[in-house]
Amino acid sequence: MSAIFEQYKERGLSSPYAVDFMAYDEINGSIRVDYAKTEQMLAQDAALTSTPNVGVPSALVTLIDPSVTEILFSAMNAKKLVPEVKKGSWVDKYTRFTITEYTGSVTPYSDHGENVSSDLNFESPQRENFLFQTVIRYGDLEEATVARQRLSLASEKQKAAATILAKAHNKFYLYGVQGKQIYGLLNDPNLPSTQSPNSITIGGSSYSTWADKAANDAQNAANHVYNDVLKLINALCTDNGGHVDANTKMVLAVSNARASYLNALNAFGLSATKMLKDNYPNLKIIQLSELSTASGEMLYLIAPELFASKTAELAYSEKMRMGRVVPEMSSFKQKAVGGTWGAIIKRPSLIKTMTGI
Repeated sequence: MSAIFEQYKERGLSSPYAVDFMAYDEINGSIRVDYAKTEQMLAQDAALTSTPNVGVPSALVTLIDPSVTEILFSAMNAKKLVPEVKKGSWVDKYTRFTITEYTGSVTPYSDHGENVSSDLNFESPQRENFLFQTVIRYGDLEEATVARQRLSLASEKQKAAATILAKAHNKFYLYGVQGKQIYGLLNDPNLPSTQSPNSITIGGSSYSTWADKAANDAQNAANHVYNDVLKLINALCTDNGGHVDANTKMVLAVSNARASYLNALNAFGLSATKMLKDNYPNLKIIQLSELSTASGEMLYLIAPELFASKTAELAYSEKMRMGRVVPEMSSFKQKAVGGTWGAIIKRPSLIKTMTGI
């Protein structure tokens, strides 16, 4: 090939970038280009023996975002209703709390009269301690693989255990533990009977739920919601001998499915929330998703404290007790333990509920 280039260089033809000549025939001292053969030469040069590709491996152009987004669970708001306290430890099997009630009467004075007296009745209800657990496991290869994604596997699994235990505590605070002397804020057998919302009649039809009231009498929706809450507050005041009034600290819980109706406006531009805050300045409103029940949407009203005595307590024996890390051949495991007494309600009369809103 170089000889041909040299030959034609002597004839004054050269190019530093040429790699070959087009096919040709030399006839009688003249050069005739063979275009058919040249096309075959070019086609052979263009043919690929590898898979056509103009890209790079996707891993080389993939950015891993260092932030981690956690999937949301339903809010754990039982502690917003009632304070949480630690009682005992996981060793204790039972707990008791004492309630007292004064009895007696008076009679007109007499030097020798002694036919009436004053006395004391006391009772010590019992609650059980329920222990529950979850286990985390992680292997050496698993941990090393996840580390490529900049995650600490052991730490994240411990966080998972903490979250699962917290959700369990919240559940037991609300519903107790079936088959044991452990009750919740929603099912304690000593709670007063639930109230029913006010019923309104429009066009010959009766409506009691907030959704129906708002749909059929929108301009008065706020008034209807306010009146239902007012009915619950009135019941709380009536059943506690005048110890509860408009200035008493109260907490009103509403399901997240009905919370928006508290902000519906009436014809005067006022919401139920606004009217409640104006008339009951120490009323706090929270959302509790567990108030959406099979029996209907609920309201839950509680005076959390009266005369420095708590109405109820959310009691636990162990919030999160981590066991030893147990090494195996190429992995580790660890147990996390929680303990609960449920919700200990000491003054059930200071709690009122309404179902069917």
